[in-house]
Amino acid sequence: MKKIPLMILSMVLAIACSSTAFGQKVMKLDNELKANSKQLEAKRKGFSSVGKYEFGPDKIVSGKAGWTVTKSDKKFFSFKTNSESKKKSSFVFVANGTDTLMVNTSTNTKFTETEIQNFSWLNQSVDNYMAAIASASDTTAWQLILVTGSGADVEGNFKAAGVMTDGVTKIRITEVRQWDDGKTPVMKVICGYEFFLDDRSIAAVQSSIDTFQKRYVWLRQDLDERMKSFLAAAAASLMVHTDDSIAE
Repeated sequence: MKKIPLMILSMVLAIACSSTAFGQKVMKLDNELKANSKQLEAKRKGFSSVGKYEFGPDKIVSGKAGWTVTKSDKKFFSFKTNSESKKKSSFVFVANGTDTLMVNTSTNTKFTETEIQNFSWLNQSVDNYMAAIASASDTTAWQLILVTGSGADVEGNFKAAGVMTDGVTKIRITEVRQWDDGKTPVMKVICGYEFFLDDRSIAAVQSSIDTFQKRYVWLRQDLDERMKSFLAAAAASLMVHTDDSIAE
């Protein structure tokens, strides 16, 4: 398992102190989405390898996480180590108490660390996350892809973008890096993600590595129920992915 670089550990401690001092935050949302959706708090139930999140009528009912496999390569007379880790997981998601979806995820992360004596820091990490979301009742399936860059060599330390598609419709996923009060998180970490269809915000999930902040999901109320189900499952998958990022 990848060790936590000194820079990341220091960042997490700083975030914890900031959260304790200033209380709960809600990420900045598109005004139209905010006016046409409900803010649903996502609560994690019990203890399991895959978080059983519940929000509104939707929830993860079961899940299974695989082992993280990491390979590293360090050349002689070099302070840098190049590594690659892979992990898979799956979970069952139920929307509205009736619609069951199967979600299979895979994460491939390539990162470079510098270590001098007892000090180490993360130069750059590129995280490729994929989630295949399929309905148990028909052949409908969506795929989510999110690419995240982090580390000292990445502008702003964190950067993410993604897409969700069924092969016909394309939904853009963007990072949110500002709280609703206009403030920026410590170390400019990502607050969450927003989903856009044809430049219209249709959903969002607050899922920060700052574990002191609550998690929320927003879904436009005028969407059809099938679209809501897949977006809700996608939001759940991003929360599960954030958990994995914290645990690594």
